[in-house]
Amino acid sequence: MSGWDINPEGVGGVLQTVSGHLGDEEGTEGLTSDIKSFGNHIETAAVKADSGPIGTALHGFFDKYSEEMRAMASKTASAVNGCGNAVSAYMDGNLEMAAEAQSNAGTVEDPGLNRPKGAELQ
Repeated sequence: MSGWDINPEGVGGVLQTVSGHLGDEEGTEGLTSDIKSFGNHIETAAVKADSGPIGTALHGFFDKYSEEMRAMASKTASAVNGCGNAVSAYMDGNLEMAAEAQSNAGTVEDPGLNRPKGAELQ
């Protein structure tokens, strides 16, 4: 017997919370919104600095770290989806095993014992 004991409702709650922190694809909430506003803040800082070297450095910083932040958001979304799929597969497997057990319940196969001729299993 497996040592797994997954609470689908609990996992769903955690995944929903993580998804909320992650945000949406449009960048209107959560981490995706923060990434979007990060770019806006960098641009504002570069303009306000009114200095070519500082603006160049800020844009270089943005180019380096915005890609890493987008990758972080993408990996998080992938992990949330993968976890949801794994729990669904686990639950589907449980349902299949339960259906198999129910279909086998009450089914008694002839054990093939040596019986006197003419004796049938009732």
